[in-house]
Amino acid sequence: MARPKTLGPKLFTLEEAETLLPLITDRLVRGQDLLERFETVRQDLAVLRLVSASGGTPKNPDRSALSQKESEEAALVAEIRRVETDLLECGCVPKSVAEGLVDFFALKDGRLVFLCWKQGEEHIEAWHTLESGFAGRMPIASFLRGKAGE
Repeated sequence: MARPKTLGPKLFTLEEAETLLPLITDRLVRGQDLLERFETVRQDLAVLRLVSASGGTPKNPDRSALSQKESEEAALVAEIRRVETDLLECGCVPKSVAEGLVDFFALKDGRLVFLCWKQGEEHIEAWHTLESGFAGRMPIASFLRGKAGE
């Protein structure tokens, strides 16, 4: 029997969020590779569109290359969206795949906040309010203060 969907964001403890970091890292690396390939295809497309616009018949090899690159671009966009969906399905909030920035909803003193992780950090080292964003990051020790058993 299917589980009923819960309303609102998934809430994480620090431990639950950190358990997901290896999986999230894998997804981010894949997404970053796709974004890099996408940028290369975009650059190729810009050149091919200029060349193609200069004329020629539909049999022109540049037009064929343009069509192939456009298909490649569409496939990459779909893959990038899949990576973002995979991240969302983990329950996290991907802020920037390119920068490797991911947040996790958590509760601090009954208030909804984000545990904030940046790729390259071994552990979640910061948190911030929903309003303050990355610029308002505070050390994770201040998140833990006042929590029973920590």
